Amino acid sequence: MERSRIIAAAALFLIALAPGALAKEVVPTRSYDNFRTGANTRETLLTPDAVVSRGLRKTLSLQLEGDDPRVEAQPLYVPDVLMGDGSRHDVIYLFSMSNRVFAFDAGTGASLWPAPATLGKPFVLLNDPVDIYHINRSFGILSTPVVDRAAGIIYAVNVIVDAHGDRQLKVNALQLRDGQPPPGKSPPLAIQASVTNAAGQQIQLDQVQKQRAALLLVPLDRAPAPGTHKVLYVATNGDESPPSRPDATLGHHGWIVAFDVDDWKQSAAWVSTPSSFGGGIWQSSQGPAADEDGNVYLMTSNGGYLQMPDGSMRDFVGQTDFAESFIKLSYAPGTLKLADWFAAFRDSERKNWTLPEVAPFPRGYNYADQDLGSGGPILPPGTNLLIGADKDGVLYVLDRGNLGRSVGDTTKLKAPPTFLTFDPDPSVQAYRNASATGNMDFKPSPGVRTHHLHGSPVFWASAAHGPMLFAWGENSELRAFVLDASGRVALIARGAEIASAQLARASNGMGGMPGAMLTLSANNGEAGLVWATAPIDGDANMEAVPGIVRAYDASRFDPAPGGGTLRMRLLWQHAGFTYSKFCPPVVADGRLLVPTYDGRVDVYELNPDH
Repeated sequence: MERSRIIAAAALFLIALAPGALAKEVVPTRSYDNFRTGANTRETLLTPDAVVSRGLRKTLSLQLEGDDPRVEAQPLYVPDVLMGDGSRHDVIYLFSMSNRVFAFDAGTGASLWPAPATLGKPFVLLNDPVDIYHINRSFGILSTPVVDRAAGIIYAVNVIVDAHGDRQLKVNALQLRDGQPPPGKSPPLAIQASVTNAAGQQIQLDQVQKQRAALLLVPLDRAPAPGTHKVLYVATNGDESPPSRPDATLGHHGWIVAFDVDDWKQSAAWVSTPSSFGGGIWQSSQGPAADEDGNVYLMTSNGGYLQMPDGSMRDFVGQTDFAESFIKLSYAPGTLKLADWFAAFRDSERKNWTLPEVAPFPRGYNYADQDLGSGGPILPPGTNLLIGADKDGVLYVLDRGNLGRSVGDTTKLKAPPTFLTFDPDPSVQAYRNASATGNMDFKPSPGVRTHHLHGSPVFWASAAHGPMLFAWGENSELRAFVLDASGRVALIARGAEIASAQLARASNGMGGMPGAMLTLSANNGEAGLVWATAPIDGDANMEAVPGIVRAYDASRFDPAPGGGTLRMRLLWQHAGFTYSKFCPPVVADGRLLVPTYDGRVDVYELNPDH
């Protein structure tokens, strides 16, 4: 009965995401909705049977102009838009690192605006450490924008270089119809915030830090409650390296800044680490999530401690600071408050099992980039669960109504932490540290490649199996899990194809990053497909590498050769592009959109009937 309730509630919620009068799907935000399910459940054309019998063909390659036309932001799609010339079109909106916004007709590929919207001069990277591997030549629009369809507006954040050569983070509003600023929403808003911490230090949002997490608009798909306004949330990365001394400038922090988009003003801000450093909100480009009541959920990254002059460490996590944490925030005009939290671990109490000691970290402590915040939260509809996975490859399942307010106490979780992206052999230990905090620590066995989860799992209420999660970690394969009402997951199927396969098989090294980016399409609980873009080989964190897009049946599996876990059916695949890390494919109205690092987004449709 409980499982049926979850399936029914999830299906009703997802159907209701778009206005009932619309026959076509809208993709207004990263992962389709504010729950960040990653699932479009209104797709009737792209079905497993149709993909197998007809296959897909590339119908369009949408080329982006500019000095750096690479795509880091997920494409967005809005059907039946009344454009500036009075005609209506189904529109694909694309965003580039050269600070340009494009509007293309989804059927013909025609450019629909007189010219791309240009949001100022992007920052040219050269040798700047903001992108140490120099995959991009510039920084412009990095995060995925968000569409307010009722208002006919796209909100986007970008980096510009002002007349003095300084970087600035800006919030922009553009009309869907013509790319121009709407009345009353110009000029762009500066993203600024500051607090005074307990030590009397002034902590400021640094304009040179990245803003990678997708934007969040609350509410997304309906009018706000009477007397309230819509709120746009912008989250920023932190810093992975602690300051050289406690009284030094504390560096970058995780910030989330709220903007009242109706009054076009900044209205509140919250910082994750006012007393230390880091706690960034980057989530591998996934956005913060929001529930029906407007509460905001996110996951923070490394940081939360300071090295003392005597070499000891002072840790603030769980006190004033909240690095490596699941966070729930509540908003009221002028305030953004910490409502609840759960810290998975403290960096200061974890060991680095694979790398040598790194200065300037204190004696006896080996820093490792373990990073809870490589993932973003999802809120499975029809449940009260909060789910997220991290660079340990571990899935955490929490109760949205009671996150636990503790550090590493697994009794606060709805289910035990689960290895999501790899299979530990008997020498792998997952245990509670002997410290008083019960800190989680994971010791990989020799030769284990990195098994990070980047972004978030995909959630789908399948008619055949009930609530499901899909994930594809580094140096591993696509995996399908069932999720029960208590929050426990069980692996039921896995693919055969490995991300960065050659590096994953190598006898030395750590393998390749970042695994695959996923999306799911289905007709409610039926005809589900998991779509994945993945690196064929190489480390896509350090260089631009060849990519491949694949489609798997989401609910019908085959016996595995030799027995064991069922095998996911690979139905279709296509290579021939450069993989865009952290940027998932998109499915809407019978079209598959594949972002690339080649200055284009490719569009695929079913082959014509034979």
